[in-house]
Amino acid sequence: MAELEGMSDGEIDYIPDRLIADPVVFRGMTDGEVVFIVVVGLVFWIPVCVLILMVFGIGIFGVAAGAGMTIVTLILAGKELTRIKRKQPDGLHIVYFKRLLQRKGLARFGFIDESASWDIRRSSPVERVNVVTDEEEED
Repeated sequence: MAELEGMSDGEIDYIPDRLIADPVVFRGMTDGEVVFIVVVGLVFWIPVCVLILMVFGIGIFGVAAGAGMTIVTLILAGKELTRIKRKQPDGLHIVYFKRLLQRKGLARFGFIDESASWDIRRSSPVERVNVVTDEEEED
């Protein structure tokens, strides 16, 4: 039986890296990123807009204003996320955001961000200890 092109011993030689990657949906963002930004935007903007518009007596329009601000946030976040993702491998933007949160002190992910040197803190030199092995004893 002849081997198919691109296969050896029944295994596929090459699988493209982006074959199972999430598709880009809007402004360089995947569907999960779009949903995350919309949910966070709605949770933040609707209460803020309702509270601000309640001062003027038209608090019910805060829901519509919050939805509008969420769309603006989605567009601006998409533009910034596209800039961050440019010329980087897939998924590296997540590491960028984790490092940013760690630098701000909001979370701890175990990244080493500072350079330091170690010192043995000895005030006097170490004396060499001569160890006699079994072979030297026999001689």
